[in-house]
Amino acid sequence: MKSIDKLLNSNTSEIGFNKQNYKGVTKLNILGLTSSQINENKFECSSYILSDIEKKSSKSKGKYINVNDTNKSIENFDFIILQNTNETKINLLSYEKPVGMQINHDTVLTELRLSTLDSFDFDLYIYKINNNLIFNFEEVLKMKDILNSIRSNWFIFIDENNLSQEEIQYIYDLGFVGIVLDLDKLSLKDFNKIKTNIKKIEEKKNGKI
Repeated sequence: MKSIDKLLNSNTSEIGFNKQNYKGVTKLNILGLTSSQINENKFECSSYILSDIEKKSSKSKGKYINVNDTNKSIENFDFIILQNTNETKINLLSYEKPVGMQINHDTVLTELRLSTLDSFDFDLYIYKINNNLIFNFEEVLKMKDILNSIRSNWFIFIDENNLSQEEIQYIYDLGFVGIVLDLDKLSLKDFNKIKTNIKKIEEKKNGKI
C-alpha cells in the first residue's frame, strides 16, 4: 500500500490499514473540502481539497478534476481526485503526484471494474455515503466488499458534519484512515468537536471487521 505522506501535512509514513504501527499519530486524518481561502486558514486539517480556488500557500492541497483540467492546469497542486471518470481527460499515466478517486455508495461496480481500479494502484480513495446508512449492516457489507477489493488508503465522505463519538469510532473500526469534511458547511465549534472525538478513538482488541 502506498504512503500518503505527500498529500498530508503530517511527517508520518506508511499511513494505512496497519493502524497499530502508528501510536501517537492521529487515528483519522482530515481532508478539508473548501471553496474559500478563509476556511483553509480557519480549520487545521491534514490536507485540503479545493473546489474552485487555486493553490496559493505551502499547505498540502489537491483538487477534484473537472472536464476543463489539463496536465498543465493541475501542476501546482499536490494531488488530484477523480470524481467523474467521464470528465477526466488528463494523462494519468504521466502524472507523477498522488492520485485519488471518489466512489459513491450507490455506484454499481462489477468485479472486473473493481479489479481494474485496483490495478491502477491509486494513492487514495474517497468513499461517499449518506449518514443514515453508516450503521446499516447491509450497507456496511457493500462498503467492505469495495474496500477489500481495492487495497488503498480509504477516506470516508459522509453527508453530515456533526459526527458523534460512536460514528467516529465506527469509521475507524471499519478500516478508514481519514474523513472528508465540507468546511464550507461546518462551524469551528463542530469541527473542534470532531477533532476531540478523533482523539478519543480506542483500539479494539477484539475487532471483528
